[in-house]
Amino acid sequence: MALVVGDVRVNEIPSLTSYHNVFVLEHNRLANGLRQYFTDDEEAFQQTRKLLIGIMQKIVYDEFLPAFLSPTAMTKNKLSSSNRYKYNSKLDPTAANVFGIAFRYA
Repeated sequence: MALVVGDVRVNEIPSLTSYHNVFVLEHNRLANGLRQYFTDDEEAFQQTRKLLIGIMQKIVYDEFLPAFLSPTAMTKNKLSSSNRYKYNSKLDPTAANVFGIAFRYA
C-alpha cells in the first residue's frame, strides 16, 4: 500500500515511509488530545505541529546527528543538544539543501 502525502519520495525508501507514518500517527494522537483545549481545529493542528517539530528536533540533535557525526564535529559546529535551550522565534528554521542530501544518505 502506497502512502499519499505531500512528498512524492515517501514511497521510494521503506524506512522513510515508516518514519513518515509514525509521525503522522503521532500527530493525530496528540491532536486528538489537544482538540478539547481549542475551539478551532486549525489551531489544534498548528499547536500539535509545533509540538511534533520539537520532538523531531530533539530526535535529530540527540540521536541522529551524534550517530552520523563525530563528537568533535558536533562540538565544532555547536550541534550538541542542551537542556538549557530556549525557543527563539527569530531563528531561521530553513534546512539547507545539503542537509536534505545528507539526510537521504543515512
